[in-house]
Amino acid sequence: MYFPIRLPPTPQVIDVQRMSGFDAQFIYDERPDEPQHTLKISFLGEQASAAWSFASARSDLARRLASLEPLQWRALRVPFDLHHPVWVADPDLDLDWHLRRAAVRAPGGRDELCEAISQILSTPLDPARPLWELWWLEGYEGGVVAVLKMSHALADGSASRRLLELFHTPVPAQVDAPAGRALPTRWQLVRDALRDLWRALVQRIPSLVRASLDSRARIAAAREGGSIAAETGPDALGGPYHPLGGPLSRRRAFHFFSTSLAAAQEVRRQLGGTVNDVAVAAVAGGVRRWLLERGALPGVATRAFMPASIRRADEALLWGNRVTTRALDLPTQIADPISRLRAVQHETARAKEELRLREGAHLEDWIRWLPPFAGKAISAFMRAYARAIPNFPGSVAISNVRGPSAPLSGPWGVVENFVSVGHMKYSAGLNTTVWSYGERLNFGFYACARALPDLPRLSAYVADAFEELAKLANRESARAA
Repeated sequence: MYFPIRLPPTPQVIDVQRMSGFDAQFIYDERPDEPQHTLKISFLGEQASAAWSFASARSDLARRLASLEPLQWRALRVPFDLHHPVWVADPDLDLDWHLRRAAVRAPGGRDELCEAISQILSTPLDPARPLWELWWLEGYEGGVVAVLKMSHALADGSASRRLLELFHTPVPAQVDAPAGRALPTRWQLVRDALRDLWRALVQRIPSLVRASLDSRARIAAAREGGSIAAETGPDALGGPYHPLGGPLSRRRAFHFFSTSLAAAQEVRRQLGGTVNDVAVAAVAGGVRRWLLERGALPGVATRAFMPASIRRADEALLWGNRVTTRALDLPTQIADPISRLRAVQHETARAKEELRLREGAHLEDWIRWLPPFAGKAISAFMRAYARAIPNFPGSVAISNVRGPSAPLSGPWGVVENFVSVGHMKYSAGLNTTVWSYGERLNFGFYACARALPDLPRLSAYVADAFEELAKLANRESARAA
């Protein structure tokens, strides 16, 4: 049970924002073996690295902090979890606590950098402070690297891109920070919780019921019309057992590689599909090879999950998360790379059609407005189920975010590259986050170090699978010419 703490009464300005139920899930699910943070990793260019200093980094962050709204927020839970937590502008934000520096051990290559980032990933954030840390890593052969570790409750991929663009601007936006901030009292938290809960139940739930009925009608009509959505989708709780599964440990592993966005676009032109399909097919090829090497390749598809944005145009400037997740059959059982790509195209097409038909009535839409007990009950069931099944299937999460089309420039110069990784829940698996940045396509991998002690090897296998698709696309292009 959650026991509230006593907060001092204050007559000062109180800046409070209610979390959605979906964002609050990341607060409820935070555990030592399930930290709910993500990483946003920025690589400074050569000239920018030479101009950078830790003192200037602190001064720059202090100047632009007022424009980085989520970094000012502290998560405050309501007594007895009557309603979802609130974001409160922390009146005692200690910049020196959040700003860190570390050295990458010699010789400072990619593997050593990933080792340092893995250690950062393995440590939970302090829930009594704003849920972020900014690490500056020195000693990497490519230059200075900034690692922003923050709670997933603050931002999804779309909101993270916006935060990245605010973070890396030559001149910080001029925003006046309000003075005299304070935390709300226990009475104010309870009063506002009851008010907001009533509004959600009266105003939001009826509209969700109507949206769900409309969605059911659309799905029924689509199935009668022979839509691809009529196919039976994969069981989110099923799938074959393999070494990627099992209970989570407290140690995390990180790795990444960068490739050409133009190469992915050429595969799309020559072999069909989308850049996302190409990325998913490359991951399927790499996971297949990794499992095959261990004699653990199942004869059927591996379970995968693909987050997808459900953010409306009028929600573009909102922080937090507006995503849903769809289960996919990752075709690791298919040896031929082109056939594997075709299977991915079919799976993503089915998922996209299902996404369209369920618009406004996703599970995440319900969790967004339901009281805390609903989302917490779902999480409790999933966690208990995953831990009760000895051979609970591991899964692969694959998200794809379209990043800035041109490199950003910060106060020291050009940000050469950017990599992101997500989080893990309930059981071990592989989280793959694909971000485009300028002319690059970056694959970030995040895993439980117990389940995947050789993550660099799997990362290399995915890179090889991508190159295999690129060579096949070039062959098709030469044949057409």
